[in-house]
Amino acid sequence: AAGASATVTFNDGSDISAAASLAEESDYVIIFVGTLSGEGGDRASLSLDDGVDWKNQNKAIAAIAAKAGHKTAVVASVPGAVLMPWSRDVAAILTNFMPGQQAGNAIADVLFGEVNPSAKLPLTFPNEENETRFSPAQYPGIPDRKEPAYAFYSEHLLVGYRYYDAHNISFTTGFPFGHGLSYTTFKYSNLTVSNEAGKQGKRVSFVVENSGAVSGAEVAQLYIAFPSDVGEPPLQLKGFKKTKALAPGEQELVELTLRSRDLSFWSERSHAWTFLQMRSFKAFVGSSSRDLRLSSDFFVGSSGAVYV
Repeated sequence: AAGASATVTFNDGSDISAAASLAEESDYVIIFVGTLSGEGGDRASLSLDDGVDWKNQNKAIAAIAAKAGHKTAVVASVPGAVLMPWSRDVAAILTNFMPGQQAGNAIADVLFGEVNPSAKLPLTFPNEENETRFSPAQYPGIPDRKEPAYAFYSEHLLVGYRYYDAHNISFTTGFPFGHGLSYTTFKYSNLTVSNEAGKQGKRVSFVVENSGAVSGAEVAQLYIAFPSDVGEPPLQLKGFKKTKALAPGEQELVELTLRSRDLSFWSERSHAWTFLQMRSFKAFVGSSSRDLRLSSDFFVGSSGAVYV
């Protein structure tokens, strides 16, 4: 994939100083890192250095980035979220989570541009350990963490990105839910919210255009803000759709459906989902939970009809 004239030099990173010197002398640098997890046990922390025998991965990346960060790509094979304190010191990060047996070919295709990546993070990569301030009473439970009798869900609805939004946490080294880059760029326009003819649902439509120079697909995401007095999280993901591979300048009309359930809240009094009527909502669409490009207010009437 690198071409017949390319020279690939491998360094296993055990001598960090030598690896950093080699990186400094090279045209491009690719660092492969990872950690492991398994059934019946959790990682001791979110560090790359937990779960594997080699405990100097973060140190090695930082040393290499200090000398060659502008030309360095990090490939991370991880079972879930990890801390990346060096993330802003390298040019790119490719996270493939737990890949299959064709991982090598797939990673090479993305690194060398044979495939334009379009995936999005299905979780939040935090800036620091226990950033959501979980207590032992929440997990693993009390009074004995090895044999807990009680667990308290005191986080209520603020799980994952909802906690980050509610507490206005910015991302300094981590990455938000739904984040994912491409070799091209996308422009959003013409957001509308309307009633679906002859159906109970509401249609959210907008246009996604490839505004960059190479072909690529975008996973557009829809978030809804409920009336503030209902007690819901600031934003909730209610739909997403991947476009086809769009040529430069090509557009696609994206249409998503909001069900009555999507505009409902769980009533503790009635122990049932309650559809909110005669209330105002706000729809947001964008490329991630923190990259929202368009918004539109809409009102749900007594009949369930939408008014903008």
